[in-house]
Formats: sequence, C-alpha cells, structure tokens
Amino acid sequence: MYSFESDNLSIIPMDFNVFFCTAKKYKKNIRYSKECVVSEMFFDELEIFISESNKENISIDMKNVVSCPKHLLRRLNVYIEKLIFFNVKSENIKQLLVEELEKLTWVSDTVACYCDKDNYMVEGLVDVECKDARKKEEYRIIKSLVDNKDGHIQLLDSSGLYSNCYVDVKKLFINVEKFYFIIFSLAEQLYNFSGHIDAFISSSKNGAILANILGGLLDIKEVHLIGVGPKYSMELGDSVECIKAGKRYVYIFDFMCTGTELKIVSALINSKKAYLPYAAGIAKYKKDADFHLLSKLVVLADTKDMEIDYKIAGEREDILMQKR
Repeated sequence: MYSFESDNLSIIPMDFNVFFCTAKKYKKNIRYSKECVVSEMFFDELEIFISESNKENISIDMKNVVSCPKHLLRRLNVYIEKLIFFNVKSENIKQLLVEELEKLTWVSDTVACYCDKDNYMVEGLVDVECKDARKKEEYRIIKSLVDNKDGHIQLLDSSGLYSNCYVDVKKLFINVEKFYFIIFSLAEQLYNFSGHIDAFISSSKNGAILANILGGLLDIKEVHLIGVGPKYSMELGDSVECIKAGKRYVYIFDFMCTGTELKIVSALINSKKAYLPYAAGIAKYKKDADFHLLSKLVVLADTKDMEIDYKIAGEREDILMQKR
C-alpha cells in the first residue's frame, strides 16, 4: 500500500493505489481513468494496511473515487476511531459512507471522521498535512533524482550547457512504486488538458520512454524526433513525416533546462502546419522561461521550488566561478 507518512499520520491516496494494484496485475493492459472504482481485490490490501498500522490517524484520500461495492466499507467499522476521510466529492460515495460506517460524522462537506474525534484537530490535519501531501511526495521523489555528487560538473546534451547537478530521471525506473506514482501524476495532468490530442511528441530518450508509457495509459499515439538539440540536424528521418497538418501534439519531456529542444520541436511542428498547444514533463529549471507559444506547460516540480541550487553556464569554468 502506497502511503505518505508523518510522525502520527498515514495518508492513503485511494485512486493511485487502485491504479497501482491494477497495474501490478495487468501490466500490459492498463489505462488511466479520472473515475476511480474500488475493487474487492484492492480493498483486501487496504484493510491489511489499516489493521497493521500503529498510527493514531489514517487519512484516506477519496479524490476521484466514484464507486465502491456495497458492504465493503462495513469492514472498516472496527478501525473507525483512527480513520479520516477527505476529498469525498462523489454523492454515491458519501451515501455509502453514511450507510455503512457507524459513528461517522461530517466535519465539512468533503471531510468525515469518527464522531468522537476533535473536529478542530481533524480540520488542522487535513489543511496542514493532507491537502498538499501529493505535491510534497512528487517533490520528495524528484529531489531524490538530483545528482550533484562530489561537485561534478555535468555537460547537458540537450542544450550544450554545463550544470553543477543533474536531474537523473533514469533513477526513477529503479523504484517501481515511485515510478508509477510520478507516471500517474503526469497522466492526471495530461488528462486535464482541454481538446483532442492526436499524439505525444518527444525528442530525448527519456522523453520517448515517458511518451510511450503515457501514450499507453491514455490511448494516445507517440512520435519521437531524433536529432533535436544543440547537435540538431535536418536528417531527422521518417519521424518528421509523422507530423501531419492540422493535428494537435503535446511535447513530453523528462527535465527541461532552457527549453531549446521545445523551441526546435515547436518550429518543426509549425513548419508542418500542425499545432503544439501543450507541453508536460517531470521537472524544469527555468521557472520564468518564455514559452509564450504554448497554451500551457505543466511540470510536477521546479528546481527552485525544491530549494535546489541549480546553476547553468556556457563554460565549465563559469560554474566553478559561481561556486566561489
């Protein structure tokens, strides 16, 4: 069971755990859905986690949960004293909670808990610990990918610049749970984009991997452009021919430093009389970068927001001077 842990609180994101439970069983045929349906198979895992937890409070995030088999929730009555439900927005789920859980009271329209709990304390936990738990987890995972060991200065192939550290997205593939959590978070962002999307487009190896996985989850085709970057060449092969006039594309990347590749890809797509309204990725460096050609650019984390002292320069010596 994937949870966000603090000293006396476990937070369980239900929609992600249902997705991850399904992914483990059906590895080659999984899809992202905005509507989460709780299965009995997953509920068994949830009950085991709650029964074995020694935390005083277990907060269950019901975001996007729209359906649950009747009578399953009754099994939680024995643990009701330590349970807090928040993000309960489905009327169907609200009704099931009221009908099946004894001694449940509503702190607000979307928050419910054991009737003897201090409502002020519950509201405080939800506001301080629960509401931003997913974003904090994204930041924690992405920050763990930053490599700046021994002061090594890294040449960034995507831009031809030097950096004092590197966001190594390949590390993400080592931990299955963390990998799925980041992919799930990206899929949710992409799902929320308005209008039809004809294909994801990528220009780096890691970006191609992400585009391929996200394309499978959201049933969207992928196009990978080879040769984009500081060593950009017009010899892009047949991949450019996959860009069709009038179609809408989303640029997928892992980590964006200066946006050079995005600008080149945007120019290529425009030259084919197609559209690039959106871009999405795991992280970026330049918070105030000028991406005025896009309607929306989404990242899960920004290096500045994560308090990472990320520096770039045209020459290796310039990085060394910035350190002094």
